[in-house]
Amino acid sequence: MPHSSAALAIPDLPPAPSPAMHPMDPRRGENLSPMFAAFLAWLLGLEPVTDPAITAIAVSGNSVLAATDRDPLFNAHLGALEEFERNLRGWGEACGAGPHMIDALIVRLRRAGR
Repeated sequence: MPHSSAALAIPDLPPAPSPAMHPMDPRRGENLSPMFAAFLAWLLGLEPVTDPAITAIAVSGNSVLAATDRDPLFNAHLGALEEFERNLRGWGEACGAGPHMIDALIVRLRRAGR
């Protein structure tokens, strides 16, 4: 029995869903400072959300330093490591991220630039 072309047509499929947003994605927080949003985008491996964007982080002693797409020499002092850890925990808890996810991000921060 011959098939009509209409019978063999593939129906239009809905567009593929976008990848799930990371629970701690900086675009979820309207009141985040631009610096912390830039830091989160780097830490989570997201596309930049600020200009300039952070391209790399280094931890030296208790200081978190950043290289940006405008200055690759780690000249931007972002603050104390303990403050970043505290802010990551607070943001993670506010976003409903689990403790293992938060701890893994803190380990990544501590290893930055090594």
